Amino acid sequence: MDDTFERSLTLSFYPILTRNEFSHEMVRGMAVGGTTGCITQCLTFPAEFVKTKMQLDGKMDAPRYQGNWDCVKQITRKNGVYGLYKGLPIALSGKLAAVSCRFGAAEYLKSKTVGETGVLSTQQKVICGFGAGIAEAVFAVTPFETIKVKYIQAQGSEEQSKPCGIIQETKNILKKEGAHGIYQGVTATVLKLGVDQMIKFVIMDLLKDFYKNRNDTKEVPLLILAMTGVTAASVAVFMSTPLDVVKTRMQSFQGRDFKNFVHCVKTIWKEEKLMGFYKGTLPRLSRGCVDLALTQVLYGMLSEQYNRLSNRD
Repeated sequence: MDDTFERSLTLSFYPILTRNEFSHEMVRGMAVGGTTGCITQCLTFPAEFVKTKMQLDGKMDAPRYQGNWDCVKQITRKNGVYGLYKGLPIALSGKLAAVSCRFGAAEYLKSKTVGETGVLSTQQKVICGFGAGIAEAVFAVTPFETIKVKYIQAQGSEEQSKPCGIIQETKNILKKEGAHGIYQGVTATVLKLGVDQMIKFVIMDLLKDFYKNRNDTKEVPLLILAMTGVTAASVAVFMSTPLDVVKTRMQSFQGRDFKNFVHCVKTIWKEEKLMGFYKGTLPRLSRGCVDLALTQVLYGMLSEQYNRLSNRD
């Protein structure tokens, strides 16, 4: 399996497979991918918190925040640095679920599309990347993202009840809104992740091939891997941020005000024009670049350690 493909499509809590046993490659991918995901999530969550707050700060005569740094200042002034980490347990749970689901879907799709040569074509890679993103969105990301967005929105909000843990928060949503409340914004989430994974996967793969210059035995240094991650993440962020804004708005407490995905898009355009679709771009860009660069580097390093431990046993 191609290293770049494995790094960009790593994960599985809901393995979409027909096999009765996990292969060594799958176990390694889930273990290393899950660990990598948790580390990067912990390091980049403050940017995710600020991004969500900024995207929720819309259609008001007097926005709560004057910019990203003002948002950080207000949060830390009231709750300290810890305030930027509220909701992290929910995000970590969602990350593990997403990592697992993505890896399982990628393995399944690869087995269904790869030819006799065992090498995926560019078109097949696009299909696998987009398909893995869709599976991840439906089975893992949407439920956890909805809970996370509502949790973050409730921080510092006087009109909302005091937020609690992930289990109680889920119960509250189900009690008030039913299953639909957990799956608000699923269309936007599917589109965002599908576009995200497709762009990241294709760009990283092309950059890696360019560096190797048709020499498959040539090793790709960690610095180059990090640079491919930053490049791919930057392009993906600018392409998918409008979908991310729509997703966040639909998963908020006011999400019930939108009839559907199209209605939400029309409302944002009517009230905030183009800039409304790019709120939270800076924190999302910083988080995306650091996350994918670290993922590229950590995945390789942790894979080596895992293999050593496995061989020792």
